[in-house]
Amino acid sequence: MLLNTWYPFYDVSKTLGEMDRIFDAVNRPLGLRSVPRGTFPAINMYSDGDNTVMVAEIPGVDPETLDLSVMGDTVTLKGKRDDESLDTDRYYRRERVTGEFCRTLTLPDPVNPDSVQAQCKNGILRVSMGKAEAAKAKKIQIAS
Repeated sequence: MLLNTWYPFYDVSKTLGEMDRIFDAVNRPLGLRSVPRGTFPAINMYSDGDNTVMVAEIPGVDPETLDLSVMGDTVTLKGKRDDESLDTDRYYRRERVTGEFCRTLTLPDPVNPDSVQAQCKNGILRVSMGKAEAAKAKKIQIAS
């Protein structure tokens, strides 16, 4: 004989799981949930001809304290956003990530480390990385 066990939060858990599944399906084509929530800094990466460009949102971070390194087909961005502590221990909402961060991303193509240029303006870091010669498309002359 089978015993039916009642789990009081099973229905709630199932409903929340279904809601997550629906919202993930809606957001996935837009790429809104490609990294976990709270990942800092938010990064976009795209190809601009012979360059790979990375754009990172780093508001509240001093560009002088950033450590950017490129090796082969990976780029690493390290830094720290200082805590803007208030003289209160009662927050109503605290969503801004503070402290040290490190993001390592795999690039679609190897880059030439000597061609990397980075500039930061208004809390936006833009890094342009020239593709390595081996990764660039070459026009092949066809003999006839």
